[in-house]
Amino acid sequence: MTVTDMPELAALAQSADRFLGAVRALADDDVPRASALPGWTRAHLLTHVARAADSRTGMLRAARAGLTGEQYPSEQARTDAIEAGARRPVAIIRADVDHAVAECLTAMRRHPAGLWDAPAIWLRGGRRLVRGTVASLRSELEYHHVDLAAGYAPDDWPAEFIAAELRRVTALMDHRADAPPMTLIAAAAVRVGTAAPVDVTGPPAAILAWLAGRGDGSGLDAGAAGLPFLPPLA
Repeated sequence: MTVTDMPELAALAQSADRFLGAVRALADDDVPRASALPGWTRAHLLTHVARAADSRTGMLRAARAGLTGEQYPSEQARTDAIEAGARRPVAIIRADVDHAVAECLTAMRRHPAGLWDAPAIWLRGGRRLVRGTVASLRSELEYHHVDLAAGYAPDDWPAEFIAAELRRVTALMDHRADAPPMTLIAAAAVRVGTAAPVDVTGPPAAILAWLAGRGDGSGLDAGAAGLPFLPPLA
């Protein structure tokens, strides 16, 4: 597979342009203020996105060197880097996230066609292919664009992103013992769990936002049973 065979890379670049444009539009005073993620300021969020991009760049570079890269040394190391980075001056935080995302996109565009199936060690996913860097970075950018609390909402997500994420998220939920049994009815019905499910009906963007913790379920209908309790996605 070559870069020209990867339309998802073009879609990722568009997500990056939208996210970084929103970051540039933030006033300096807005960056240290709360994001939509509990306990995180926008400075935390931007530092996280920068380190998430760097982690993917590192795995791609390791693959090109014939090595198995590791996304992060540990969960604690990831947390410590975000906490330290969030205390930096705003101008440095902005430049960091802009550079990190651009560098990751460049690494993806230059990645050899025969090495997309090279392995890497992902923090929460174990041993997986570096091919996953593309879709996973796009998820980071689209979800965290909403988390910036700067006017971008789940209804603004591209339709093909919503469709792909609904497939991914429902598959994750379907393998979790703490996920409630339910049938999600948007463009098509998707069942999660094996017991008698609750039918949850609504727009695809609203369903994905609810599943991913970016919405409270407003606009969804679960009948008299009400919306089931969802475990955190990650």
